[in-house]
Amino acid sequence: MKDLIFENWRGFIKEANYEMLNEQERILIEEGMIQDALGWAKKKGKAGIQGMKEFFRKFKQEMSETKEGVRLLAKMMRGVKLGAEEVSFIKEQIKDIFLGSFLLGIVALPGGGIAVAVLVKLAKKFGVDLMPSSFKEA
Repeated sequence: MKDLIFENWRGFIKEANYEMLNEQERILIEEGMIQDALGWAKKKGKAGIQGMKEFFRKFKQEMSETKEGVRLLAKMMRGVKLGAEEVSFIKEQIKDIFLGSFLLGIVALPGGGIAVAVLVKLAKKFGVDLMPSSFKEA
C-alpha cells in the first residue's frame, strides 16, 4: 500500500509540477529518501509505543507495591506487630513514593522531561539512584 501511494505521488510530481521543483526536492523524490524517512519514523514510533507499554507495566507494578505498603501500614496502625521484612518493605515503599513524587514534580515543569533524564543520569554517575524500585533496570 505504502509503495503504491509513493508511486502515485512520484507520478503526480513528474507529470504536473516536476519543473516547478527545485533541484534538492527532485533529488529527494527520485532517490526515495522520503520513503526512507517514513520507514525510520515508523520504526521509531514502534520503539516509542514499546517504551510506553513498558513504562505503564512498571507503573502498575509500583502502584500495586504501594497498595501493599498501605495495607501493611494500616495493619501496623491497628497494633499488629510487623516482621522485619514487612518493615523493610514499608521503608522501601515510602522512599519510592518520595522519589516518584519528586520526579513527577520536575516533569510537570516546562522542559521537565529532559531535566529528569539529565538528573537521573547525573545522579547515577555519582552513585545515587533516583528511580523508584519498579523502574530500576534488572
